[in-house]
Amino acid sequence: MESCSIILVVDAGSSSVRCISYELLDSRSCRSRSEEEVSTSSQSPIKAIEGMSYSVPMMSVSPNTGYIRIHEVLDAIDLCVDEVLRLLRQTITDESYNITALGFSTFVMNLVGVDEFGQPMGDKATLSYACNRADVLDTCSRIDRTLSPDTKQSLYQKTGAPLHPAYALPQLLAFYDTKDSDNAHLVEKVHQWKSISSICLSRWTGQSHTQIPISYSEASWTGLLNFRSCTWNDEAMSILEKSCNLKVLPSLSDFDRGDILADGISQHSHDGTNNSYWTRWPELRQSRFFLGIGDGAAANIGSKCGSLSSRDDSKRRIAVTIGTSAAARLCLPLEIDTYHNYSDTVVPFGLFCYRVDKSTLLLGGALTDGGSIIEWARSLLNLQSTEYFTECLEKVATMYGDRCSSSSPGVTMAPFLSGERSTGFRVGANGCISGITRETSSIDIVYACLESVVLRLCAVIKLLTGVSSGGDGEYILVASGNALENNHLWRQMLADCCGIDIVVDSDANEGTSRGVALLVANKLCNERSLKETLVVENKSVPDLKAKNYWNKASLAQESLIEAVSSTWCGNGT
Repeated sequence: MESCSIILVVDAGSSSVRCISYELLDSRSCRSRSEEEVSTSSQSPIKAIEGMSYSVPMMSVSPNTGYIRIHEVLDAIDLCVDEVLRLLRQTITDESYNITALGFSTFVMNLVGVDEFGQPMGDKATLSYACNRADVLDTCSRIDRTLSPDTKQSLYQKTGAPLHPAYALPQLLAFYDTKDSDNAHLVEKVHQWKSISSICLSRWTGQSHTQIPISYSEASWTGLLNFRSCTWNDEAMSILEKSCNLKVLPSLSDFDRGDILADGISQHSHDGTNNSYWTRWPELRQSRFFLGIGDGAAANIGSKCGSLSSRDDSKRRIAVTIGTSAAARLCLPLEIDTYHNYSDTVVPFGLFCYRVDKSTLLLGGALTDGGSIIEWARSLLNLQSTEYFTECLEKVATMYGDRCSSSSPGVTMAPFLSGERSTGFRVGANGCISGITRETSSIDIVYACLESVVLRLCAVIKLLTGVSSGGDGEYILVASGNALENNHLWRQMLADCCGIDIVVDSDANEGTSRGVALLVANKLCNERSLKETLVVENKSVPDLKAKNYWNKASLAQESLIEAVSSTWCGNGT
């Protein structure tokens, strides 16, 4: 391999931790090109280096409790970096490479309580998107009862997040107002809340944890950030300060903080002790580090759905991801409003609105259970064998064709095994299957799981298409996430349900890490925008004959959810 500049990307996901190497293409000339040249470039500035990656499969977050297995996650991150550096040393023996930068992506939301020395206080001092604990549900319901409708709407429109257990406000209040004696000692010892990436960057660079902020991207997923001004939201702070000192919240920044992260690993830590990473990772001594990017935001960028200017034959691109969870998202341009002259951007109920960076918003909706619902069904129905599951999917595909032809109803499912986020955000929601008879088989259940996720994603996509163009214009769905990329039937069902083409792009493997690498490369090369052409590997076109079936299926699911929602603990209906 010729001399090259390399970007390392750490991707701390909910089901695995990875480190992947990307070559920064033409790194010298990209710095010298004019602004006009870089802003109109259609060539990707990065390329994944084959074989130079490492992954640790793991369950990073405990279901329902939402506790992060923080020490296991941090160990896995370090191991992944160790192994990738080892692979680079073995493969490029003449040292003709330079690790220019390291970027970071994390599952979001994540917040970790650390002590005065920056050490994590353990799993029970962690907050995450997957929280569905009873104490947090109760806290969320209590907040909902005490706030006026106008205050709740104001919170939603400024933070882009509804009042829900998946966000930090109810989780922090439950933590600080705990009556559990086992947890009470943690309250006194938590010095500050940090993101996983900011903890790693503090440890690696040797800087104090108080010097490392969290990015606007990660902060916006907490539901505490005013996404318009990129400051902690006033209304949220007035609620939170009744239970804790607001100094426990970290400082904020865009993901590019060259003033504190441009100098790589220091030989000595801030307290004067030797920094072990200086000798462990000598290749990173001069590397530029970047703050974390939320995995959903990175996935959009990596899927070539980075902005409204990203077009495919004049079609707006919506990124649809099914991994462990599921989401549909669209990027919108919006600079930080430092003067609080708020834009006309309105977040419709059912969607979230987060920050990618200081110039871009991410509008979308998410399901806590996406691919995880299939894993649940495989375990429940004893379909762990690849052979048995493949045979089951073949029968599901045949069943789908038959049902579309006859528009006949089957088993209906509300896929809220871990609670509901988009589009209802109903507190205390859980899953439900209706329509079971003596003839119901494992194939019916797997079919219902696939269908239920498609219907919820379609509800999100309908909201997105209405917001971004006032109901006009054409769209194309860009698939990402292993569960969707590797399942043609699921993609066809989604295309039929939405009535929109869905494509798999051959360039966009590992979309999350690729998105981080692109964002980092754009900063390094001073690029303003990158309009990438889709390289379509597979395309699913809607079958118009299925429209009637999906209309009936959607009505059946909505009716089921409406019927059972009054039984959910914490739901105000």
